Amino acid sequence: MAYVALYRAYRPQKFCDVVGQQHIIKTLQNAIKLNKVAHAYLFCGPRGTGKTTLAKIMAKALNCEHGPAIEPCDTCSICQGIQKGTVADVVEIDAASNNGADDIRALRDSVKYMPSIGKYKVYIIDEVHMLSNAAFNALLKTLEEPPKHVIFILATTEPYKLPSTILSRCQRFDFESLSIENILKRLKIVAAEEGIRLTDEALNQIASSAEGGMRDALSLFDQTISFSIHDEITLEDVLAVSGNVSYKELLQVASACLDGDGTKALKLTDQILKQGKEVPRIINDTILFLRDILLFKNNAILDDRLEFHNQDFIDFSKRIATTIIYEWLNHLNETNNTMRFSNQKRAYLELAILKMSDSKMNEEANLLERIEQLEHTIHMLSMTKANPVKSNPMDIALPSKEELLQIQKEPVMAEPIPEPAKITDNEVQIEEIEEILNSASKSRKARLQAIWNQIASEYSGVFIAQILVAGEIVAVNENKFIVVLNDLGFCNRLMRYENYQKIIEIFDNFNANITDYICLPKAIWNKIRTDYRAKYSQENPKVKLEKIKIGVLKRKEPEHIEAVDETLEKLKELIDNEKIEIMED
Repeated sequence: MAYVALYRAYRPQKFCDVVGQQHIIKTLQNAIKLNKVAHAYLFCGPRGTGKTTLAKIMAKALNCEHGPAIEPCDTCSICQGIQKGTVADVVEIDAASNNGADDIRALRDSVKYMPSIGKYKVYIIDEVHMLSNAAFNALLKTLEEPPKHVIFILATTEPYKLPSTILSRCQRFDFESLSIENILKRLKIVAAEEGIRLTDEALNQIASSAEGGMRDALSLFDQTISFSIHDEITLEDVLAVSGNVSYKELLQVASACLDGDGTKALKLTDQILKQGKEVPRIINDTILFLRDILLFKNNAILDDRLEFHNQDFIDFSKRIATTIIYEWLNHLNETNNTMRFSNQKRAYLELAILKMSDSKMNEEANLLERIEQLEHTIHMLSMTKANPVKSNPMDIALPSKEELLQIQKEPVMAEPIPEPAKITDNEVQIEEIEEILNSASKSRKARLQAIWNQIASEYSGVFIAQILVAGEIVAVNENKFIVVLNDLGFCNRLMRYENYQKIIEIFDNFNANITDYICLPKAIWNKIRTDYRAKYSQENPKVKLEKIKIGVLKRKEPEHIEAVDETLEKLKELIDNEKIEIMED
């Protein structure tokens, strides 16, 4: 028998086998259970996320000899026939090669006939966006009012190319890219079934290279199995097949650039090129690497990868300033756009490496970051409660203009970011979050969510309001709520007293009875949610959460102390003058 590719051999045959997309599966199963199956569905999303697979499972569930059932038996003759593609009642059409009006007219003529052995005729039209305008027009009337025994399932990766007349006639389901965690779980199952051994680094590289597509992950895994001659598949095997660059090699190049050693950085880049890596892939992988550094520095890790636990990676993230990363990203994006119109791609890559190694540029970026940190310190000082200053404000030692200017002259090295501090009293405490979670109400959350959408539309020009509604409401009690944002900086911004006043005023305009709120970064919320779910039960409704460092500063009402205000104004003036001189230089 001919070899069957892994992505075909391990294609899910039941709803329970599908990885991810639980929101879609639940909706489809409920529709079958309640006998509310629509006449037309639109499955849209990235490649390899299960659109066609779910369409076939839906066809099996509807036509199963023991159904319609929320789960096909997968043993009856109809289920087996649909799986093998021998049941005439389930028609799969490739719109990329059958995109003419005549093809759709032929389909329209066959719709009127009753199913031969099943209960429904199911038409699965893959890559439906490839149909011509004439074909779409021929499909319109049939799609709107098909016979009761006919169900259309349209699948596409580009729904924006479909006419609105088609979109309005379908129930739309948006498929999500699969998380690395879900892909890893599936790959481990396949590896165990196939008796293949591979390292954790290799497994993680396959999952991350798939970019959210299970089919891509299984195809790369299949290809790596054929390539590897070892008893165990290694990271080097996966990188050789995928064409990706190891994050360890990218880390070495980035470290050389940060040290201002352009010669070493070019030599390391040359070694990568000699491995056969393409220049665009090197640039894209470097951009993703810098993105991971930013996520790590901002405590906004979206998935738990092995590199985030590597000590060299952690040390480098502490050394490099955020402003340098932004400068490097600008250089790489500019290079990526420019080299598309040139045959000298390697030359553009080497020029970008030399720009990244420019020590003067790195020093200026560090200086600007230090000024921004100083401004932040000023703001925090103005927000902190303090006892009235009775002494002369000029007794507070301010740096002179000459001292500030000396910062620019001295060689500036990226200062290590200090280790995360212990839990302090000036941060939001876990007990405050416990109190809201343990008294949360679903009905209050629903009412607040409705107001949320109104705020988004009515306060579209208010920046603070837009930051707020970009977050996700996760818990609401009688007069408080928790909102989750991706960025810790935005959380602290919304927690500032002046922004709190504006937000509460907005809620008062909607009579929402909101008196307080807590903002949490997504990474922290994921830990809290996991802890809460593990401990919550009917016997234990009041959960005691594990103490962790939240990192979000408590809201503090400022005291208007004239002496401190005057001091701050003078310090701000010195900083503004310094910025002007830097721009002039």
